[in-house]
Amino acid sequence: MPWLLALRWKNLNGGYKETRMNATDWAAWVGAFSGVGGLFWTIYTAVTAGPKLEVSAFAGMVKMPSIPANPKYIKITVQNRGSSPTSITNITFHTYGSWLDRVRQKNAIFNGVIDYYEGAPFPRPLEIGRDWVVLLRQDDFEQVLASYGGLWVAVHHSFSKRPIQVKVFQPKVISG
Repeated sequence: MPWLLALRWKNLNGGYKETRMNATDWAAWVGAFSGVGGLFWTIYTAVTAGPKLEVSAFAGMVKMPSIPANPKYIKITVQNRGSSPTSITNITFHTYGSWLDRVRQKNAIFNGVIDYYEGAPFPRPLEIGRDWVVLLRQDDFEQVLASYGGLWVAVHHSFSKRPIQVKVFQPKVISG
């Protein structure tokens, strides 16, 4: 490993000059690399810090034991897997004409805001590692679920500028 101990470069006369690294040079290199590494680690922790919400939505859920009239529900589950708590401020529903409209979150064909549901009221604080489950009667969404390509649930929380959207999963009905 002699190349680690010496620096070699071409000088102006065409010859090569070689100098040996001393403890000060080593300390400078170690400090430079650890400083740059520390900078990147600080940027990484700043970008990845905060709440990370995982949202799932399922249609066609029933309560067991069933209640009279056996209504179906849309079940929305929000889990905080991040590093800080947040507050859920609202849940909205959307359908879009194209995938580009959905990605841009513009030009929705249908927009709906939750008014009545079974669960804790808004704003709902959500601590680290906790989840929040809400049940909505599916009766109001039957026409939307049947006529459009898909229903999307958007969860708005206090740390976000844009909501977190997931598609409502609709189970296939197996007729026997």
